[in-house]
This record gives sequence, C-alpha cells and structure tokens, in this order.
Amino acid sequence: MSNTALGSSPSVTQARQTFWIVVLVTAVLKLWLAHWFPMTSDEAFFYLWAKFPNWGYYDHPPMIGWWLWVLDHLEGTPLVVRSATVLLTTVIAFGVVALLKRLLPAEQEAKAWLGGAVYLSLPVSWYGVFVTTDTPLIFFMALAVFTYVLAVRKGSHWGVFFAGAFTGLAFLSKYFAVLLGIAFVLHLLLVQRSWRMLLCLAAGGLPFAFVNIAYNAFNCWNNIMFNLVNRHEDAHLGWQTVATYIGMMLYVLSPWAVWAVVKGRAAWKGHSALVAVLWVPLALFLFISLEKTIGLHWVLGFVPTAFVLLGLSTSADQMGRFVRWNAVLAVPHVVLFALLMHASPNIWKSSFRDDVVFHRQTDAVLKGLTADMPQGAVLTTVAYSPASLLTYHYGQVVPVFGPGKYHARNDDVFVDWRQMAGKDIRIVAKDKPIDPTSYQPYFESSSVKTETIEGIPFTVVDGHRFNYEKFRDVVLREAVTKYYKIPNGLPVFDCPFGRKYGFEAECRIGDMGVLKSVLK
Repeated sequence: MSNTALGSSPSVTQARQTFWIVVLVTAVLKLWLAHWFPMTSDEAFFYLWAKFPNWGYYDHPPMIGWWLWVLDHLEGTPLVVRSATVLLTTVIAFGVVALLKRLLPAEQEAKAWLGGAVYLSLPVSWYGVFVTTDTPLIFFMALAVFTYVLAVRKGSHWGVFFAGAFTGLAFLSKYFAVLLGIAFVLHLLLVQRSWRMLLCLAAGGLPFAFVNIAYNAFNCWNNIMFNLVNRHEDAHLGWQTVATYIGMMLYVLSPWAVWAVVKGRAAWKGHSALVAVLWVPLALFLFISLEKTIGLHWVLGFVPTAFVLLGLSTSADQMGRFVRWNAVLAVPHVVLFALLMHASPNIWKSSFRDDVVFHRQTDAVLKGLTADMPQGAVLTTVAYSPASLLTYHYGQVVPVFGPGKYHARNDDVFVDWRQMAGKDIRIVAKDKPIDPTSYQPYFESSSVKTETIEGIPFTVVDGHRFNYEKFRDVVLREAVTKYYKIPNGLPVFDCPFGRKYGFEAECRIGDMGVLKSVLK
C-alpha cells in the first residue's frame, strides 16, 4: 500500500483506489484459503444438510442447508462450497461504503471508501471463508441493518417491513438474529416511539419465525432444545469468560478501531439506529458471557455496523493508517495459514500434528480405515467431528456409535439404527481412549486392534452382528433421557426420533402441552 494512496488528507480518488486495492488483495487471500485449506469438520457437517434439504435441522434453522443445496448442484469441492462465503465480506464492504455515502456529507465521501477498506482489511474479514451457519446470518443481518437505518431516516414503513423480513431470514440462519431484533424493537419503542413501525417490523419478521416454530413442533423441538437447553449444561458463572469476550472483541474490531469509535462518540448523535444495532447486542453478549464463552463467530454479524460508526467518528487520514495497521496485523495470520496448508505436518506437536494430517490427508486415512473392513460393514466413529469429516470424503453417512454428546445428535435425523440390525460395524477412535468392553453387549462378538494410519494412531473395534434391540434399550434410551426431555408446556405434534425407535411416550408425541386448555 503506497503512502500516496494514504496521504495525510486522501482525496476521494485516492480513497477509492485504496478500497479497490484492498478488495483485490483480500480476494486473492480468500481464494487461496478457499482452495487450499482442507475441509473442516463443521463445514462437512453443514454440507451434509445439503443432501437432505429440510425446513430445519437438529441444531440450527435451515438456511445454510438451503444455500449449500444450491451450491451442491454446481460441485462439492471446497472452493465451490465456500464460494458464497468468499464473496460475503466483500459484498458487505460495498454495503459499508454505500451506507456511509448516504450518511456523510458529499465532501466527506473519502471516509466512506476508507470505512469499507478498514472493515475488509480486518483479518476476520478475509480469513472467514469457512462455511458456517453464520454465513447467511451475517449476510441477512447486514441487509437488515442497511435497510433499517435508511428506512428510519426516511420514515419509510415499507423499509422497516423489509428490515423485519431480512431479520426473519437471518433468524432462519441462526438464533442470534434475535439480538438484532431486540435492538430494532428497543429503538422503535424508546427512540422512534412508533407503534406503526413496530408492527411493520413484526409483520416482516414473524412469518419466518413461525416457519421455525412449526418445524420444531413437528420435530421434537430439537433445535430449540439444542440451543436453549442441551448446549448449556456446562454453563457456570465466571469472570474468565467475560475477560475472554472483551479481549476477543478487541481482536475482532482491532484496538485502534475500538478506540477511535469510542473517542469519536460525539459523532454518534443523530445516528441512534446505528448505535442501537451495535451496542445493544454487544451488551447482551457481555451479559451472556457471565455464564458462557462467547464464540468469535457469534459476533461477526454485528461487526460491519462498527465500521459505519467508525466512518462517522474519525478522520479519513486516521482510517488510512488503520488500513496499514490491519495489513501489518494480517502478516502473522498469513504465515500461520501457510504453515497449516503447505508446511510439513511434522513441525507441530504430536496431537496437533495428527489433526493437521487427518484434515489434509483424509482420503488416505479413510482408505486405511476401510482397507480390511468386512463386506457390508458400517463405518462409525465415537465423536461427531471426525464423523462429519469422514462422511464428506466417504460419500455416505458415518454415524457416531454410542451416546455421543449434544453435538452428535444430528445422527438422530440422518441415521436409522434399525437398518443395521445383524450387520457388522467398525468403530474407530482417533486420539481418544476407547474401552472395547463397553461395546461388547451390542454385538455377538467383537475384536479390537490399534493401527497407525498416515502416522495417526487409531483404535479400531470390529463388532460382529449388531444387536439393535440392546442398543435401543441402552444407548438410544440414554439419548432420550438426556436430550429429549421436552418441557411439558410445549405441544409435540410429532417427533420422528421418538416414533422411529418406539419412544413415543418419552418424547410426549401427541401431547398438546399448553394448547390442551385451548382445544377443550
């Protein structure tokens, strides 16, 4: 980046040039990562959804499954699967520029281009090419914020309606969209004081919420249970998680951008919508962090708004410096990714080295794991992460054998253990203690061996003639007890898992819950 492009008082032409240089450089970095970085277990997990399009899935609403279903019709390679994510932050950077151009005086247009450049040059903006449920969430949240801010400025009820619709689409991506909805509601009630706009917002968003509610009512309330009950079994109060959240936000936004936004807060006046959609969700995350560790990807949908505020709060020459500082910050990230993708795995310590090999050479590992597998046998693992990755490369579902954890329950949707009765099953475990005696009750006979494949140690249990009834009465019943304790007030119109395995009573199928009194 030349000093000419980022002079002390950059012109609009210089600022635009800087923006386009950042677009080009980050596009190269994104394509490099998208093509060379091995498919991750989470990406493989979501890619499986594309093979079974539905109105929802065990742990999340359906949007990423729908996106990947479209992309899967092109090709299933990592570059194609990640193509929407590659474009995501670049498109949003253009949105940051477009919104700032509407909010700033015409003579300050340079700040609009530089605001987009600062956002796009952040490491989290260019290395975030990996497919998650956050991909459509971030996109629809950005659309919602863009539409809402302009609608409020113009007093447009239709604009607020569409902002609600985009928020609803974000909700069909991930439940964190609720935090944005709360920010909109509070702003309309406390600042705009407009019940008509509030009704327009609700009219736009609630139909999408009803889609999710209907899916859950006919599917064991599974992603409601996952997000609001099961995944919080380890929650506890602690200041460490608060400190982690604050440190993470400084990293995500960069310390210099945070300082500039807070220092220039006088410029927030007259932009209450932007202030609400940024600080209300971040404050709610701070509250949640009292009990839970906030994941980095949780907050990414709220990041673009911070850089619109940055464009309002600081000078063009200062933002030019921020682009340079972001470029310096990018260097260790580029080095780390280069080592992960291209360096010999032997540079890492043993356990991490095994993970690198497992991801980079999954096809070879899979070939070794199935080399002497009995004809017609089923390959399984003991954890969901390797199961997801093996499924992507194997071309068929690799189930998790055993009770698993709340994360492994996607099998309850895609796997039917009844069809495996009497079959041979191979259970593999990587870097995880495995007690072969714990599997003996579920087979007529079993054997255990250890193998080293591509330098990775595996424990392999081969079970002969799977006893489905025993598995159902012990393992699946334990899953019902732990993960399908649906609150009594919820009406359960259906629960495919319970119906499939004969747990209708335990899963309360047909119980109308709070609707009982209404239906009388």
